[in-house]
Amino acid sequence: MISEQVTALARQAIKKRIFPGCVVGLLDNSRQDVCALGTPTYESDKPVSECSIYDVASLTKTVVTATLMHLLIDEGQCSLLEPVCTYIPEYAQNGKDGVLIEHLMSYTVQLASPYIDDWKGDTTLWKFPELLEIYYGASLKAAPGETYLYTDATAMLLGELIRRIAGADLDTLAEQRIFLPLGMHDSTLDPSSWDRDRIVPSGYRPDGTLLWGIPNDEKAEVAYACGIQSGLAGLFTTVPDILSWVEMVFGGGRVDGRTFLSPRAIELMTRDYYLGKPFRSALGWGDGPTHQALDGAVGMSILAKGGFTGCFMVGSLTTRKAVAFLSNRVYPERPVNLEPWQEFRRSIVRCVFE
Repeated sequence: MISEQVTALARQAIKKRIFPGCVVGLLDNSRQDVCALGTPTYESDKPVSECSIYDVASLTKTVVTATLMHLLIDEGQCSLLEPVCTYIPEYAQNGKDGVLIEHLMSYTVQLASPYIDDWKGDTTLWKFPELLEIYYGASLKAAPGETYLYTDATAMLLGELIRRIAGADLDTLAEQRIFLPLGMHDSTLDPSSWDRDRIVPSGYRPDGTLLWGIPNDEKAEVAYACGIQSGLAGLFTTVPDILSWVEMVFGGGRVDGRTFLSPRAIELMTRDYYLGKPFRSALGWGDGPTHQALDGAVGMSILAKGGFTGCFMVGSLTTRKAVAFLSNRVYPERPVNLEPWQEFRRSIVRCVFE
């Protein structure tokens, strides 16, 4: 099912050193095809396999964090219209008592803090609980629900919300509530005990330390160092496992004849929540930056989520077709020029959906 044009594009990208290797998977009406190309690093002579495990960065926000929130809502443990401060009382500071769970889920909260939007830097400066305290004490830039801002702070707050409601951390919850039921046996938020030879390195820290089985994300790494899962990144997984999650969504939330997520959850996860607003925001699968980067590739009916390490999943509920692509484009270092990667991503999406 994977066309020669798709594999040719991937081989050309490897030759151009956009990434050293990749795994691409196609789901078409429950039929799956997976293809691995290249090597884990430019120095390696070992080929990437179809079950190579990648750090998928912000795909975590959809596959883990949003899914767990929908499960908790399905069970009646919380609701979209409840204030966040019902479960995180500290969050009510500075006029945030009107921020609802739906605002976090839709990424329509803007906090005023120098550590909200583009925080990068020395991971020894903060401990993860201290970062959360900064977010709790921040004021609002705009009324919640009125403007869209895709930011890691919102995902981190969702992760903490899940911990408070469920009484467990995200790694345990994801294993029990998502990975096992969906048969995602090669997925984890805690890769420290896994065979590192199956994990693809994702780059280097500024001090030269190889990021191998460690999240390539400053905030997620700060959380991981404290034994906490951030909610924004940290998922290590494979293309077949991602396709298993997508197939659950395409199946209306049902897996092997049993309900995993309610039709309500699937609807909210895959449809624009604020109709008539000048932005798109489904409560799960989709984010503004990925849609913008795919502009001109396909129509607006697609669902899209990207991860900065070199990953994306794009699907269409109408055709029940999806592509999942995993790579480590940030190896050995994060490229300054994003256009070669973005054009490659647009080309793959055109091949699959046009």
